[in-house]
Amino acid sequence: MRALVWHGRHDMRVDTVPDPVRINPRDAIIKITSTAICGSDLHIYNGLIPSMKSGDILGHEFMGEVVDVDASNTKLKVGDRVVVPFVIACGQCFFCEHDFFSACDNSNPAENMEISDTAYGRPAAGLFGYSHMTGGYAGGQAEYARVPFSDVGPIKVPEGVPDDQVLFLSDILPTGWMAAENCNIQPGDTVAVWAAARLGFLQSRARLSWGPSR
Repeated sequence: MRALVWHGRHDMRVDTVPDPVRINPRDAIIKITSTAICGSDLHIYNGLIPSMKSGDILGHEFMGEVVDVDASNTKLKVGDRVVVPFVIACGQCFFCEHDFFSACDNSNPAENMEISDTAYGRPAAGLFGYSHMTGGYAGGQAEYARVPFSDVGPIKVPEGVPDDQVLFLSDILPTGWMAAENCNIQPGDTVAVWAAARLGFLQSRARLSWGPSR
């Protein structure tokens, strides 16, 4: 398959790489139909994220069609359209059970979590396409992607809803929503938004939809 691959600071290439395969029963293989470039990818492009390795496949905002999944998977089946969240979560650890998916204990190997603890001040869960300190998982700026714990993260898309209406559920829309939540914005508040491009727009949209009945 073809994929966007990191080879070093300011050195991104579209390469031919092996197709992904399932390596455990909870995996699914997704045929990518839409993907996006996040502002966070600029940190990788500019060499600011440690533990990147030449050959890493980038991309953490993507969606597509399930083309391979184990028969034991109770959530997904071949042919389902799904949006794949940036964070990889097991769904079974203490943090996942309390909806703190970005702190999942099981999606990022312990030795990688030590690096993220040093870099960010806390251990991180596994992330798609975002360095080896977050698990070294291949991202979705590719024709196909392996999705671990696919019975937890992927969001099924209803029939007839186009990609461009749901793709941002993968990362940027929840980021904007979380900004509104963290600020405890209430109806009637006047808020100034400092953010670039679509993040600022989506944070503003989140603010407009905010209310006591959320």
